[in-house]
Amino acid sequence: MVDKLYITTIIEVIIFCLISLFASVYSLLILLVRRFHHQNNIFILNMCFNIIGSSIYFIIFHSLFYFAPQRLFIPNTCIFLFYAFNIASIEIPFGFVIFSAHRLCSLVYRTKLFFKTKRWVGICIASQWICVCVVSLPFVFRKERVNILTKILKTNFLFLSI
Repeated sequence: MVDKLYITTIIEVIIFCLISLFASVYSLLILLVRRFHHQNNIFILNMCFNIIGSSIYFIIFHSLFYFAPQRLFIPNTCIFLFYAFNIASIEIPFGFVIFSAHRLCSLVYRTKLFFKTKRWVGICIASQWICVCVVSLPFVFRKERVNILTKILKTNFLFLSI
């Protein structure tokens, strides 16, 4: 009898691989075709990179969670695991927020030339990544060393294995 957790893990990994493959193909199209080099497509390229990064993190995480949990739950990597999980979880929504802020500024201030420059696009994308890293910092500086994520995942593991 095949374990339900094994099947769901394989399905999750396959879905994340497909997502990262499609995002890679789309981002390569944006990078290689010259007529796609537009401000909005640069933000979409940023979203593709966000999706690829999140997918890679969750592929590694779900693979290690089922096939090698002793490597995943090492106490020394607890803080890094929390930090990477938070970045992978919030980078896509922050990308949408930055793209929405860009669209708002380019529509409201359409006569201002600054919002039509590459510098503005760079500022938006850089501020998104800075905000993602700063919002995730409390996990690095927390005082307790107990891996809360380990406890949560082990209870979910017990729940799924029933």
